[in-house]
Amino acid sequence: MVGPGAEAIVTFGEAMLRFTPPALQRIEQASAFDLWVAGAELNVAVALARLGRPAVWVSRLPDNALGRRLVAHARANGVDTDAVEWAADGRVGLLFVEVGQRPRPTTSLYDRDGSAFAALDPAAFDWPALLDGARALHTSGITPALSPACTRATADALAAAQAAGCHTSFDLNYRTLLSTAGEARATLEALAPSIDTLIASAGEAEAVFELAGDPADVASSLQARLGIERVVISSRLDTGHATQVRRSVSVDVDVVQVDSAEFTTVDPLGGGDAFTAGFLAGLLADGPRRGLELGGALAAIKQSIPGDFAIVDAAEVEELAGGSDYAWTRR
Repeated sequence: MVGPGAEAIVTFGEAMLRFTPPALQRIEQASAFDLWVAGAELNVAVALARLGRPAVWVSRLPDNALGRRLVAHARANGVDTDAVEWAADGRVGLLFVEVGQRPRPTTSLYDRDGSAFAALDPAAFDWPALLDGARALHTSGITPALSPACTRATADALAAAQAAGCHTSFDLNYRTLLSTAGEARATLEALAPSIDTLIASAGEAEAVFELAGDPADVASSLQARLGIERVVISSRLDTGHATQVRRSVSVDVDVVQVDSAEFTTVDPLGGGDAFTAGFLAGLLADGPRRGLELGGALAAIKQSIPGDFAIVDAAEVEELAGGSDYAWTRR
């Protein structure tokens, strides 16, 4: 059974410990690191819980202090972790992130080989039971890229969710450090029959499918090629020297486009996951336009917060999504 019961959104994926040098230092010069909990699907679950939506995270962790650290942080942010499988061996994956400032890009270094999650047994997850009463299942392209077993488990989860009548969503989340473009494309093509909503950035669509141009046209092309009900393209666009907006388009029967409020990026990681959480919350409650509005607002706020999690409350997201009356100074 999913923890909170009916209407829960279930996410499936690995979490890691993220280490980032403070004050924009390079890893080579750092003598200390900020420690964050990170992981795309857990990021989505945390943001959903912070919006007041019941969220369940399904994963596998080693039964040691580091694994318990990850679960404690998820629970502290309102995520149901009862479906986490505890492993007697394996390890927690590590992620080192060097936050850049132009012209130096943000870069990542993985140390995740041999993680407990990557060594999971697909048969260990009773998906009909885990999804009983759930409203939706979300995962991303990172999960199947971790191992053949994770590929199988992702396919099983999506198929079970579809059979149970759950909405299924999949963030392309293409990572060059985990797979080639061809591998990511083949994985998505195989999973596509079980996906209701695909979410990707314009850059990912171009890298994996060689599709570029107007986001609505790219989304329509992916929709037709993959046979997916809904495709969402969401990307950050520069509006000034240090400011950006998130432009997002959803294509199903209709085409809807929404630009977020302008923001300044403090930490570039986690913004796409925040968008996904807001989009799912809005979509399931009131349709794609509401999803784009909440997703854009949530992502904009997240980009101003260090770390991977969107530490927000529902009221401030609603206020920013509402537009022009947002108060930029509060005292």
